[in-house]
Amino acid sequence: MKFLLTVIFGAILGSAATFYYIYVNHADPTEQELMRTTLTDYLPFLAEYVNP
Repeated sequence: MKFLLTVIFGAILGSAATFYYIYVNHADPTEQELMRTTLTDYLPFLAEYVNP
């Protein structure tokens, strides 16, 4: 069970890190705005952390 939770946690962390890497290094300002808007539309409690 611990192994499964570790794998799931690693997948979530890896996905978040990949998203952030793309956001910082490959997205232009328009795409960054779209990514922020999408995140805050689906997870509104993140708005205070995501929006500048």
